[in-house]
Amino acid sequence: METLAKQAVRAAYGWHRPQSWADALGLLAEAARAGEEGAARQLDLVAQAPIDALLTPPRVERLTEAAAIAACPGFLPPGFAEWLIDQARNRLVSASVNQAGETQIIRSARDFAFGPRQRDLVVAIVQERAARLVNVPVECHEPPNIISYEPGQEFGLHVDYIDPRVPEFQAELRAMGQRTVTIVTYLNTDFEGAETHFPEAGVTYRGEAGDAILFVNVLPDGSPDYNTRHCGLPPTSGRKWVLSQWIRSQPFPFRPEDLA
Repeated sequence: METLAKQAVRAAYGWHRPQSWADALGLLAEAARAGEEGAARQLDLVAQAPIDALLTPPRVERLTEAAAIAACPGFLPPGFAEWLIDQARNRLVSASVNQAGETQIIRSARDFAFGPRQRDLVVAIVQERAARLVNVPVECHEPPNIISYEPGQEFGLHVDYIDPRVPEFQAELRAMGQRTVTIVTYLNTDFEGAETHFPEAGVTYRGEAGDAILFVNVLPDGSPDYNTRHCGLPPTSGRKWVLSQWIRSQPFPFRPEDLA
């Protein structure tokens, strides 16, 4: 039998039932009263402000005129970063990269993607805030991805758009659309180094816990913005945690059984 907390997730996303944040919060409150694992802590996080305020992201601050790159200080509500780290800590796997033609490893880190079955109400709220931040619905979001970098681990120079010049990517572009926007949210601060660096745009950014950097990977005509090439520099000490949210130009094609 499905838990009340999972029913709350369905209500938040509108999976096989009408979408309703009021129903989602009510179901999570029932889950907390029933003693479901983690429900009380989740409820404390999502009840810290009225839901309309909790779903509304802060304003962004543009960082350069060379590309559509901006910071969003305080993108995550208080306590959300710690919750996300705790959900991912014991589920990390070796990270993979979608780079056709690459002959060297460009990402030496570990990650965990929140598929539909792994999501909770905290993740649902984060995705809705992201959707409102860039005005693209959650249906177009890839699974949110937690990435953990230990000292020396990095994400080398790369681009997030799907290169339309690469023949191997044509089927992906038809099925999923272009990866138009990226949001990277810092989840902790107890590390040194590990900035996000855009060499062509002349931007180097490191946020506090809960701060996000977002960038549009394509130009207004839909063609790739080459100035969004970037890297995640390695920590010199400590462990860096981030949440990456990649957003597509069309709905992400989950299998029906994923949402069942």
